Amino acid sequence: MPASRRARSLATGGGLGGRGESIGEILAAIPAFNEGKTIGSVVLEARQHVDEVAVIDDGSTDNTAWIAERAGATVIRHSVNRGYGAAIRSCFDYARINGTKVLIILDGDGQHNPDAIPQVARPVIQGHADIAIGSRFLSYQDKRAVPMYRRFGIRALTYLTNLGMGRLGRVEDAQSGFRAYSRRAVDVLDPLEAGMGASAEILWDANKAGLSVKEVPIRANYSVDGSSEGPVRHAMGVVVSMLRYVETEHALAAFGLPGLLLTLLGLALGLDVMNRYYASPTNSLAIGDALLTILALVGGMMFMFTSLILHAVINANRRTL
Repeated sequence: MPASRRARSLATGGGLGGRGESIGEILAAIPAFNEGKTIGSVVLEARQHVDEVAVIDDGSTDNTAWIAERAGATVIRHSVNRGYGAAIRSCFDYARINGTKVLIILDGDGQHNPDAIPQVARPVIQGHADIAIGSRFLSYQDKRAVPMYRRFGIRALTYLTNLGMGRLGRVEDAQSGFRAYSRRAVDVLDPLEAGMGASAEILWDANKAGLSVKEVPIRANYSVDGSSEGPVRHAMGVVVSMLRYVETEHALAAFGLPGLLLTLLGLALGLDVMNRYYASPTNSLAIGDALLTILALVGGMMFMFTSLILHAVINANRRTL
């Protein structure tokens, strides 16, 4: 099917119920690392629904790039493995310079069914959302398809992500990599996290930018190998990424609040030490508690000074951008 007809089928046909006019270029971007076994079929299926498929080869050591090119994808290569978030950033970078109107990102390992592209893209194409998330938890059947251990981990990470969602409210599947983005979202979002935490970073940045988010049901295929990282390493990487984001975006809260609590604890310990000193007949000093008091006070002040310095440096950097 020619590119122009594919674009029109997404806007008017393909089960989308669109507005009847061509919406311009639709790009499917696929981050991939050593996905030679599956990337060819994913590209071929995705090409049936979009104008162009781009594969971000994140330093693969197998034949991922070679197969993707022969399947008809534009291949963007990272010379070394830079991480999932870095590959996602390259997806956005390519979409910005490519005149893309709708960007769809899906995995290259076969977990995401490319035939669900019209379903995921529909809210963006119809103007109902800036970001559409293919969620594995909107229906009971789709939820049951997720292995129990993955379900628990995804739920925990989604809960942490929802803590920072603010205006956008809560989502059901913050870790889904199957998403569609409007041109406005492509222009606004610029994920900096190189690891798996990019999924949460994008949603938090979308909240700050006033973008709208909608979820649509999908079912993931867990009969394939999936992520090259183990689930525990994956989860820990996301949590560390979240902490990094919080400490840079909310330095006063991340360092100032613990510093204030430590200082208050030190003051309380100090008052208790002084009371016991004067109440003792021999005026004996509780050396251990006194040392804890000093450590708490010094640590608390260091945390608070760190928060003020980081806050000033980050704001100064933003003003120069």
